[in-house]
Amino acid sequence: MKKTIAGIAALTIALSAFAGCTDKKNDKSTGGSAEAVTTAAQQDTTVEKTTAQDTTAAEKTTASPDDPSASAEEYEKVLREFIDAYNNEDYKKTFELTMPDGAEKVMKLLASSETMQNEYGGISDEEMIKESQESLFLGKKDGTLVPGGIKKTEPLTEEETFELRSEIAMITLCLDYIDSHGGTEGVDAEAMLNEIMDYDLEAAAAEVELDESYYITFGLENEKWDWSGDGNAIVYRVRGGSWKISANDLIGTLSGGKDKRLNTAADSLYKAANTVLIELDEEGHIKNDSDEFIVSSDSSKDFNVPADFDADLFRSRIKNYCDYEGDWFVKMQGAYALETAVFDSEKPHNVGTYPPSDYVDFAYEGMSYDEIYNKACEDIG
Repeated sequence: MKKTIAGIAALTIALSAFAGCTDKKNDKSTGGSAEAVTTAAQQDTTVEKTTAQDTTAAEKTTASPDDPSASAEEYEKVLREFIDAYNNEDYKKTFELTMPDGAEKVMKLLASSETMQNEYGGISDEEMIKESQESLFLGKKDGTLVPGGIKKTEPLTEEETFELRSEIAMITLCLDYIDSHGGTEGVDAEAMLNEIMDYDLEAAAAEVELDESYYITFGLENEKWDWSGDGNAIVYRVRGGSWKISANDLIGTLSGGKDKRLNTAADSLYKAANTVLIELDEEGHIKNDSDEFIVSSDSSKDFNVPADFDADLFRSRIKNYCDYEGDWFVKMQGAYALETAVFDSEKPHNVGTYPPSDYVDFAYEGMSYDEIYNKACEDIG
């Protein structure tokens, strides 16, 4: 049962990966200006005014004439469908456009599993899909995003390719398991997750059938915000399926500023922390699941850490899943991360949090990193 719960938690994190963002560095920069937007990949893009049109995102099909990919029309259509779904807060559609074909079958199995019904009080596959997409819409502001044409298409770097494969791996393992058992009717969700948790996920990532993948840069604007700039996304095909989109860099672009990049880093840290806590729990390192505590990149800021919790091991493992190099802390309870904060040392009041500071009922708006840390400690007591 415990391994099944860990499997569900790990798979939920994997399913959220495309809606959240990572903070990996790369050099896909398109220039900069005083009004430049910093994406999740820490890149500044030149602000260029695009022309808004009275059509939906899916109806706009202008493509760059020198796009190197013969598949440009197909993945540009997916991009525009995704932005339409984002504008309409259509959770089911964004899930369909970001996940490998067949992922909804995995959600139905998870929702029907004995563990989900008994341990979590029951949940539908629709609710699970919505939950997996919620981070995509955190802090979403009014106004309609309007995409322009694709300006640049680049192949993924080796690191980006492996990262994409890693995000897909648990889902494709589930789909392979379902296929090998003749469809969902012949699958026991508990047995599937128990088997998958025994896999070497790094080896599984290397075996993902990634057919094509590109990093694209495209025009993007929102008239209500009086904002325009460049958006970024990864488009890919896997297992011979249809084109999909990884929204990581796109969402990093939307707020148009460095604060969003830091919120992106905090989101990445949150996912990494939960992955590490799942590992530690599976290995028997977590004994106390009642007390809230804080582990920080600066060990002197660790707070209320249980005597039997190895904070140094946690810090070491975090580096396997999140390469943010600034200061950070994670507030957690047992095997679950509750909140995260990251700090840009060059600007003491520039801080990112997960949940974002402007999220409903989240009380850190306008606070510095130290103020947020002190408030988190105060709340623990």
